[in-house]
Amino acid sequence: MDGKSETIIPPPLPTPAPAQVKAFHCPGCGGALTIRGMEQTESIACGSCGSIIDITDENFKIIATFQSRIKHQPLIPLGTRGKLRGDTFEVIGYLRRKINVEGIDYEWSEYLLFNPYKGFRWLTEYNGHWNYIKNTSNIPKTQSSGFLPTVYYLGQPFSHFQTAEAQVSYVLGEFYWRVQVGESSQVSDYISPPLILSRELTEKEVVWSIGEYIEPKAIWEGFQLKTSIPPKIGIAPNQPSSLATQAPGIWKLVLIFFLVALSIQVLFLLFSANKLVYQDQMAFHLADKEKARVSEVFELTGRPSNVVIKSKANVDNSWIYLNLALINEETGNAYDFGREISYYHGYDGGESWSEGGTSDEAVLSSVPPGRYYLRIEPESTASSINYSIQVYRDVPSWSFFFMALGGLALYPLLYWWRRRTFEYYRWSESDHPKKALSSYVSKSDDD
Repeated sequence: MDGKSETIIPPPLPTPAPAQVKAFHCPGCGGALTIRGMEQTESIACGSCGSIIDITDENFKIIATFQSRIKHQPLIPLGTRGKLRGDTFEVIGYLRRKINVEGIDYEWSEYLLFNPYKGFRWLTEYNGHWNYIKNTSNIPKTQSSGFLPTVYYLGQPFSHFQTAEAQVSYVLGEFYWRVQVGESSQVSDYISPPLILSRELTEKEVVWSIGEYIEPKAIWEGFQLKTSIPPKIGIAPNQPSSLATQAPGIWKLVLIFFLVALSIQVLFLLFSANKLVYQDQMAFHLADKEKARVSEVFELTGRPSNVVIKSKANVDNSWIYLNLALINEETGNAYDFGREISYYHGYDGGESWSEGGTSDEAVLSSVPPGRYYLRIEPESTASSINYSIQVYRDVPSWSFFFMALGGLALYPLLYWWRRRTFEYYRWSESDHPKKALSSYVSKSDDD
């Protein structure tokens, strides 16, 4: 089936025979008809009156009549010859089929191609999407386990897409079986893009066919059609995704950029001074009138770079707040900042708990070289706390590396999102629609 499900799987093909052509007049309206398939053809639909004629009857018996004249104009006119996959075919038959899902008809076109040495092939079209199809005598092996029913054709897995009742709604031209409007069969499609494997089940037989997605441009060029190509609408069941072929290239680029970022980070690690320029042990006493402290002067050398101030205190179910200022001795420029060190712990409800810690770290970026000192003003409610200060110059940082990794991760994430969206729309009209990504987000929010 094509659309909600796609393909035509008529009865088994007869053995090809050399090309012959025969002309006669329609017994219904007298219009001229030409038979191209000869011995392989069993019926022909008149393009003038719509009568379906039994070619195997010597009196050309009318099997069925169709009241209205041509309702559908084939995109490839009957009698057109062209090349597909290196073989020359002639369009000898055209029919339309439809399925009904939830009260809505989905209808598509099918073209019967004939080559006296290759036999019959089919082209199907729905919403601008085309498939090149042939019957197969290789019966797939079925496997029902897993989320999707799966069949294996020549060792390749195909996932079930849809099963529906397909009905012939219009015929034109000749066919190798006695086709009639209203003829129906159960059609099941299995996909492995760009391939589609189909099973047609009737009361008399089961027939399999294998099809491949084909770009309409190849058909228009092969049959030298002068009309414009109808635009594609939506995504076909077995339409190949261009995103699938991009995966190796994307991961290759991600690996390259990761190695570049890692190399830059290694260079920073190798050429950073990471030098301890000052350290001291100090004490806070609540009873002291003057609690502020001023450090000795220390030298910051080299290029403008970061300064890391590490502090540690023996807090225990207590806290200390340090008002700090890094001051340039020559210019008086100051970098003011405050840090709190607090650590609490206990036992509650049969479980131990803790929060905070006994150490802290502050980073000042792009501090010019020069002579500096620290002014420290501690605050606390504890009676006494010992604390230490360490000052490091030009410390290598991993923050930019991890920021680069975060930015780099956006590229494969976007690729995954686009591919997931493509597959979501592919399966949206199947028997196994995929959940939208928004549904997972909503579920997480509810939890």
